Amino acid sequence: MTYLRGPIVALLAFVMGVAISPPRFYMEAIACGRVIDGGGGFSIKNYRSTYLVQVSLAVSAYDSTKKANQAFDDRLAQAVRVIDHAPKINKDNMGQRAVAVFFDADANLYYASVFWTDCQFIGSIHSTSYLHVIEFEKQYFR
Repeated sequence: MTYLRGPIVALLAFVMGVAISPPRFYMEAIACGRVIDGGGGFSIKNYRSTYLVQVSLAVSAYDSTKKANQAFDDRLAQAVRVIDHAPKINKDNMGQRAVAVFFDADANLYYASVFWTDCQFIGSIHSTSYLHVIEFEKQYFR
């Protein structure tokens, strides 16, 4: 039994390290294009975490703040569950921020999303892992 002590301690140390350390994110791909309904350009960056979970960051531009807020409200209305919805205040303006869960019928899966408005822009982070979405936002946007 004593010969198992070393591997058990190593396994326990590994599990504790994974549980304590936050995931890191590495960019895998970038894409860009145009928003169809009264918008400008958009960009999407796909990341993979150290735990092999995919996270996407998207930014869309609209012609006006009003159109961006309308698109934000439309997206919020599609949520299966809204976890948080509050004003987002920065040094230049006041926007909105929401955390919600959505269902993708094509892929038959739920995903979490944090999205916000900033003038005529909408930014969003989404993944099948709620914890990864929140951690990504914490690391890059707070």
